[in-house]
This record gives sequence, structure tokens and C-alpha cells, in this order.
Amino acid sequence: MPVCAMKNSLYVLLIILLYSFDSAAQVPDTLGIRLNNYEYPYPVHFMQDSVQNTPIEIAYMDVPPEQGNGKTVLLFHGKNFPAAYWRETIRALADEGYRVIIPDALGFGKSSKPVIQYSFSLLATLDKKLLDKLGVKQVAVIGHSMGGMLATRFALTYPERVRCLVLEDAIGLEDWRSKGVPYRKADEWYADEMKATYESILSYHKTSYYPEWKEKYQEWVLLQYGVTKSKQHN
Repeated sequence: MPVCAMKNSLYVLLIILLYSFDSAAQVPDTLGIRLNNYEYPYPVHFMQDSVQNTPIEIAYMDVPPEQGNGKTVLLFHGKNFPAAYWRETIRALADEGYRVIIPDALGFGKSSKPVIQYSFSLLATLDKKLLDKLGVKQVAVIGHSMGGMLATRFALTYPERVRCLVLEDAIGLEDWRSKGVPYRKADEWYADEMKATYESILSYHKTSYYPEWKEKYQEWVLLQYGVTKSKQHN
């Protein structure tokens, strides 16, 4: 698969913007399970589908450039963020002439959160359906963290749709068991999530994502914590 034919300066810009997570938005105390009370930086659309006999909606942003270069970029978010955190990267790419498509994966952000069996293959299939719906034949795929794992699965499953692949701090490319991180059952992960507090989420963000912590990054902590306070289910 070819390396993306973007300017070197744009690569640097993407990395800088990813870690700047520049934010001025006010995050409400309770957001709703689908971030009902949180406004994304660009208009949000929905693709309706059905998975395992369950109706679902995939939320996505589709941002056109002012002066297009005829190319499209597909952005995949990480596990602890919604698609909205790409806002500065979206702006930079659109300024360079790219159409930018940014979905919330099923189970994340403003997308449905059904109780089903999840897999990266399922998420990749839904993203392919989204491209079909939008009439997009080929994309440059950029994935961050968990989104890097999804981007890899998407590229392996639909290589004809991927013009190039960019992985930013991707997970899933090494065996973490060899680093002392054993396999855990889903029930154990669920128990940990049920015990999550603002302080535990803040600590995780401070130690996992930023070269230097800045107060403006609290938007993403409050966003993640706000979902945990919702009484909704899907």
C-alpha cells in the first residue's frame, strides 16, 4: 500500500494538531449516552443500518473543502475520544483541499451503543457501507490509537478502497501479553468501567496521551466522564 502523497509539512501538522486537542467548548455536566448535549464542530449526519437484528445509527461528519483537490481522507478516532477531537486536524486537511469524513464508530460518540458482539471487522464493514452511501471510491485512512487498529483492519479487508494508510500511535500491532498485560475477560473490563471516576479518568488521560498536560485538555476528560453519568442505555 503506498505512502500518502501529502506534503511532509502536513504530516507534521497532523501530529501536532492531534496532540494539541485545542478546545474552547463548554462541556455540560451530563452529556447523554450518545453525547446528546454536546455539540460537534461540524454538522453531524446519521447512517441507519441493522446489526444482529438490532437497528443502529452511525454518526459522522462529512466536511467539504473550499477548494477541493479531488481526494478524501477518512479519520478513525481512538477509544477514549469521540470524532469531535479531530476538529483541528479536519480544519487543516480541509484547508489543504481534502474532503474529510469522520465517523463515530458503533458504540462510541453519537453513534448507537447496542448490546451486541463487537469486532473490528464489523466496524470496518460499517465504514465501508458509509463510503458506499456517500459515493466515495477511495480514501486516505488515518487512524489514531484504537482507530489505528480499525484502520489496519479496514485496509486489509478493503485494500481497493484505501489509497494510503497513516497510523498515529496505533495499538494492536504488538502482543501486549509479552509486556506483562495479560488477557482479561470482558466482565473484568466492565467492572473497571463501572468504578470509573472523574479522578481515575483524569489520571488516565494525563499519563497516556499528552507530552505535557494543559488545562484545556480537560474537555476530553469531562466528555468521557459525562457519558458515565448518563441514565440512558443506547
